[in-house]
Amino acid sequence: MKTRKSITRAFCVELQQELSIVAARREYFSQEPPRARFNFLCSSEPCRAQGVKITGVRYDVKPQEHPTFVAAHFRANPNYEHHADCEWVDEADLPEDKPAPEETEAQTALRKVKRKLDDYIDVFDPALKERTRPASSPDKPEPSPEEKPTSATPSSTTSITKQPTESRTNNLERLVDSFRQAQATLSKEEFALLTLRIPGQGEVTLRSWFRHIKFAKLEDERRVLYGGGLVERYGTGFKFKFFDRLQGKQVTLYVSPAQMQAYRSSRYISELLSHADEVRFFTVFALGTLAASPSGKSVSVEIDDLRHLAIVLGPAKEATPNKDDTGSTGDAVPKL
Repeated sequence: MKTRKSITRAFCVELQQELSIVAARREYFSQEPPRARFNFLCSSEPCRAQGVKITGVRYDVKPQEHPTFVAAHFRANPNYEHHADCEWVDEADLPEDKPAPEETEAQTALRKVKRKLDDYIDVFDPALKERTRPASSPDKPEPSPEEKPTSATPSSTTSITKQPTESRTNNLERLVDSFRQAQATLSKEEFALLTLRIPGQGEVTLRSWFRHIKFAKLEDERRVLYGGGLVERYGTGFKFKFFDRLQGKQVTLYVSPAQMQAYRSSRYISELLSHADEVRFFTVFALGTLAASPSGKSVSVEIDDLRHLAIVLGPAKEATPNKDDTGSTGDAVPKL
């Protein structure tokens, strides 16, 4: 059978585990060059038993600001039919405009919007833990925490019709990719429909969970803070300096060498930061809070661990900047 749902996970043959496309990107760039692309099979057991292949798209491309946004995603391979029990086969086979049984008008509108995204996240649980990298085998990938959809309507018996599922993750970068695609592809009205459930906090709109640094407040509860800026390296560690100031004060985010050493995906972060001389800026997304310095002259973004940090490369620097009549290079940072 053909798939109609967006495929958000696949089984990586080389790593012998299921991965989201963002986790596949992280593992790909954690390899030493020359890097080898992965082979993927369908995450559903019946399909995997039949060798049904899945195509990974753009996971070998680093996240970067671009006028034409194309998200990394999984795609069904047209040469393979999926099993009838595959989780990615939409048994209802509903046209996008037709409401499902007992579906409200608002639920129909939200379903149509979700289908425009490659990977929509229903639940983000930052409390889920990830193992730190073992010192004895720094280059060996570890199994990522499971990010399987869970049934929204649990049942003790097997139903002919599959139950609706919700997509849950603890991977901030995966949530950031979904947010960036929604911003780039949806209208303001469609974007406003998207919600996110945070365990312990309830349901919020997706756009309210992300706060640009220039609109942040010191007393705000923890949320995703983001903005553009530049990086200074301190050995394997680094300090990120935001362009935008908060109440006239500089805002920074510091990651120590010890934090980088303990993080299992530190090679991926280092690979992104290695392009500092090639891009105009970086955009950082951090799940954290703001704290004023003891002197009160600056503000820092504080995060619990590096799982709560996502980095996007800015546009590439122009080889030969064109000066205007005033002598400006025209390299003003675009509004984020």
